[in-house]
Amino acid sequence: MDLYPASIEKLIEEFAKLPGIGYKTAQRLTIHVLNLPEEEVKEFAKALIRARGTIRYCSICGNFTESDPCPVCSNPNRGT
Repeated sequence: MDLYPASIEKLIEEFAKLPGIGYKTAQRLTIHVLNLPEEEVKEFAKALIRARGTIRYCSICGNFTESDPCPVCSNPNRGT
């Protein structure tokens, strides 16, 4: 017998794939997310999708950026 419904188990499994997150922490995160207001869950999901779609590495310094090169590397005053 499974302890949780399949949809909850799937969410636990996905959280557990994150670095440093074991099964127990994944359970806690899952329960926390399930207890959030629906609008907060939607905003969280949108933020993940938005970041995954727009963030990349700067081709010069390797930092996270939404534009390439990043604002630091593209600054004409950099290094002065």
